Amino acid sequence: MISYPDLIIFDCDGVLVDSEVLASRVVSETLSEYGININVQEVSENFAGYTDEAIRDHFCSKTDVRLPKNFAQIIEETTISYIPAELKTLPFIKETLTNLGYSYCVASNSRTDRLNSALDSTGLMDYFPSERRFSSSMVTHPKPAPDLHLLACSKMGVSPEQALVIEDTSTGVSAAVAAGISVFGFIGAEHITDPKAQSLKLIDAGAIAVFDDMRQLNTMLRDYSAA
Repeated sequence: MISYPDLIIFDCDGVLVDSEVLASRVVSETLSEYGININVQEVSENFAGYTDEAIRDHFCSKTDVRLPKNFAQIIEETTISYIPAELKTLPFIKETLTNLGYSYCVASNSRTDRLNSALDSTGLMDYFPSERRFSSSMVTHPKPAPDLHLLACSKMGVSPEQALVIEDTSTGVSAAVAAGISVFGFIGAEHITDPKAQSLKLIDAGAIAVFDDMRQLNTMLRDYSAA
């Protein structure tokens, strides 16, 4: 029997798949080609959860460098080329989804092609059929705007108050809060080098709880639904 919350909305990068280090490396390497030197850790700390378009807009506004209009497409195609060989799921995510007693979907700031590639390459596509997949390509304003989470709720037939989001970045947490959805912060991905600091950042952004092991999720959800 499904109990409250009626819908779990998973972020993808850093929650379902351990992709942030790969994504940050591609951004770092691509920016260096245009004379912007920022290492992988700095990209991860400052831009995790951002769309590639938002990263381009940031550097175009903060520096004299004019990144190409197709910067996001370059990042997208390069990242997708690495995914089959490098991308892995977060530990225990398949077991968690298999045993999850709640309806769920994914809402990612990745574009559709990259989201599909990530899910397909890691064996998660069957867990998230097309009607449960929502990407930044589907909205005009991706996270930290609330639009993507609100779209997921609407398509899944659930009010925001009846949903719960799992996010690993303050960008994603802020988007959920703006949508009126409660959030759990996840800090179990490889790119999180200071779990305590990240926990505080997610709590400050509005997460109601933080965890670092997917095996904890079902217990947390039962406690949450009983509260």
